[in-house]
Amino acid sequence: MDTDFDPIWHSVGGGALVAAALTVVRLLLEHTFRNRDRRLDQAERRRAYERDAEARLERLLQDRLSEADRRYTVLLQLHEALKDQYAALHAEHAVLAAQHRILLQHLSTTAPAPLVAPAPVLAPPALIEP
Repeated sequence: MDTDFDPIWHSVGGGALVAAALTVVRLLLEHTFRNRDRRLDQAERRRAYERDAEARLERLLQDRLSEADRRYTVLLQLHEALKDQYAALHAEHAVLAAQHRILLQHLSTTAPAPLVAPAPVLAPPALIEP
């Protein structure tokens, strides 16, 4: 019984070669897919980081805007108080100037006479504290 095993060994060797080639192809495909998935994950993380950075920047700008609005309101109130104070001082100046003219006329036409008590001076309105 002499059997020839060459065809069997060739078919087993050829099958192993095909299996090895398929394994290499499978490894290359897995490597390609893994790299693609990693790039997609990195891109998604980068987009998420950019969205977070934009949200932080927007919150920061909103905070700065609200602070500027608050300061504007305080300064507007202070401006109104100063306008009122200016009007009061202007009116007081007009009264004092008129009294001064009357006093000068009185002094130029008559002999020195005792002075009349001056009109009370109005206190300026208190400034609004920020």
